[in-house]
Amino acid sequence: MRFAIFAVLVVWLTHRLDWVALRAVGYGAVARPLGIIGGVLLLLLTALAAALRWRGLLLAQEVPLPAGRVMSIFFIGQFFNSFMLGACGGDMARMYYILRDTTARRTETATSVLIDRGIGVFIQILLGCALLFLIWPLVRTHAALQTVAWLMFAIGGGAALALAALLWKNLFEHVALFRRLEMSTPLGTRFRRAYEELFRYRRRPRALVSAAVYSLLSLLFQIGAVACLGHSLGVAASFTSYLVFVPIIGVFASIPLTPGSFGVREGLFVVLFQTVGVDAHQAVLLSLLFYAAGLVWSLVGGAIFLGYSAGAGFNLRGELARIRQGANEVDVPPAARP
Repeated sequence: MRFAIFAVLVVWLTHRLDWVALRAVGYGAVARPLGIIGGVLLLLLTALAAALRWRGLLLAQEVPLPAGRVMSIFFIGQFFNSFMLGACGGDMARMYYILRDTTARRTETATSVLIDRGIGVFIQILLGCALLFLIWPLVRTHAALQTVAWLMFAIGGGAALALAALLWKNLFEHVALFRRLEMSTPLGTRFRRAYEELFRYRRRPRALVSAAVYSLLSLLFQIGAVACLGHSLGVAASFTSYLVFVPIIGVFASIPLTPGSFGVREGLFVVLFQTVGVDAHQAVLLSLLFYAAGLVWSLVGGAIFLGYSAGAGFNLRGELARIRQGANEVDVPPAARP
């Protein structure tokens, strides 16, 4: 189904594009390389801010890993997100490597990866919904923007209700369904421990505020990166347009509708930026350039991954096998593993 959606989106985009015009826009970007370099560097700051957000959560859980090690593991996760093991590959890799350095509270430590991802997505949703009001007169005059806006508000309302339900009361103590889940399924106990680690953040407001600040910084760097790339392509859009559209695109692109969000991301760039007068060819190339610039730092994560594998005495295939196996060994101490 995901490949079918991808195919439909590619056909839709292809019929809207003139390949001669697309090539001309691409040549124009090559003639303005400073914007591309600025975008790539800002995406590095985007990743560093996200890595510091995760380190803050680990410190709140009393997992005092050095910042350099957390950064290395984070970039390995970026590599796996882009090239290996599918959409959840980066989270699996991060869990595996963080557990290699942890001897206690292993389920809780692994949960930090999911909490980190959840906070990042929630801030993106919140900012995307709030910033829509900056262009509300424009939203009222474009049917496509109205559809996107109401979908964003629905996603934001659902996310807020889900978060409130998770943190209002301990569900395993007050809801019989969760108690039965704990008693009747093999993963019930582990799931409860992971949930209770999330629930403890009610008593860690400083950690949550810090994570939110780093999320905002990461998102602002990302917006700046897309604006720089847009400048290299000659995109005539205000910074307000980037400020509103980039978080929205990030939210929808995080939904696994197609492999790697290909087609979804490009379609959103076209639909949203055309409302402010941006040519479809520029919008498509902006999306592809944004993706390619992100791959630069994912490849850096790949180099770090190879170093980790060699340092542990494993070849690439052996280390991949251990990462897959590690997803099922969250509670097994390192000394007990074969």
